[in-house]
Amino acid sequence: MDNRNDGLWQGGPWEQPSPVFPDPPAVRIPAAARVSRRPVLRVRRKRRRWPWFLGLAALIGLICLSTVLLDRYFSARPSIRAPFPSIGEDWHYEQQEEHSTEPPSIARADTGTGVTVSLLPCQGEVLDYIQIYEQAARSVVSIEAEDSRGYSAGTGVVLTQDGYIITNAHVVAGARKVSVLLPSNRTLPASLVGFDAVEDLAVLKVEASGLTPARFGDSNTLRIGEPVAALGDALGYRATFTDGIISALDREVEVEDVTMALIQTTAAINYGNSGGPLLNQYGQVVGINTIKIVTEDGSAEGLGFAIPSRRVKYVADHLIAGDEIKAGIFGFMVSTASEEGGGYMLRSVERESDAWAKGLRSGDILLEANGMPITGLETLTRLKLSLGAGDVVTLTYLRDGEIFTVDVELIEP
Repeated sequence: MDNRNDGLWQGGPWEQPSPVFPDPPAVRIPAAARVSRRPVLRVRRKRRRWPWFLGLAALIGLICLSTVLLDRYFSARPSIRAPFPSIGEDWHYEQQEEHSTEPPSIARADTGTGVTVSLLPCQGEVLDYIQIYEQAARSVVSIEAEDSRGYSAGTGVVLTQDGYIITNAHVVAGARKVSVLLPSNRTLPASLVGFDAVEDLAVLKVEASGLTPARFGDSNTLRIGEPVAALGDALGYRATFTDGIISALDREVEVEDVTMALIQTTAAINYGNSGGPLLNQYGQVVGINTIKIVTEDGSAEGLGFAIPSRRVKYVADHLIAGDEIKAGIFGFMVSTASEEGGGYMLRSVERESDAWAKGLRSGDILLEANGMPITGLETLTRLKLSLGAGDVVTLTYLRDGEIFTVDVELIEP
């Protein structure tokens, strides 16, 4: 049995081994309660297909209706369907079990425009939920994507006043047409700025002006137990607002063979919430809601997840710039236990890494990263959220009582 990874931290969410916990007390779990970790997929609606004989019967019944009944029927039903209808009547909602990972085949918008995501510090007074909603609702849009099977709905966050919008990649994946419904109830066609299925983020562009950009906060400032709220088109119901707390940070969740480091929250996240904001107490966007854990018997509750704003900024900035997004690792393994005098010991360093080239070796004790004291492994994990292969981190380490500082470039895994 290979125990070489026991007690070691391998550099981040794509490398960290699962921790070993003592066996929990016995709990009886119904056989039907199978767990599924998958994106909070687009709420899909499609026209129902009826057998031909049912259509014939319906036609005969229609002919038999009196003029009065027909008048009453049409007066009770709008003649024009809104582009973003809510649940009901002749539209069927279902969870999409499998979704495309291909970008939408829509018009492309320019890249390299210099637009970036700005992460603001927590400032001002703590808001109540009414104030959070009133502030955030102006910056949240509904997204409808059309593909060969019908239509699906999701949510987006306004990044700029002239129409840059951030959403999940799976909201628009494989679509041949994407429309955005603004808070003003205007519907505009969207073009694609950038798309990354692995990161599950996409940037859209609509031709607009005077939109209200969302205020993005720093997910690194979040604490477990802090109140948060989710906003989005849950099951097609526009601007649904739910409250909760931060349940965990840097939670590793595997979705379709991709491991993501996410924020876990108890705020209710349902199908259609995808791409919507997770908001902190200051009304700032600290995450983009992306997945939930569900069971077939419905026994799982309060297990929603969001992409941290630190990672959203890194990915969105690269997509808008037209740059390739590459995952990055440090190229070393770190002990999970801190040293008595502080810091974390390197247990091994990959010879192919820049860390090795810059002189780091096993036994060195990491003290700081980019000037920040390494107070826990989450320091390195969260730092990686805003970095990728080729980016440089300044590391301070201790060896034989002497302190050294080197700039280390992250490498591809």
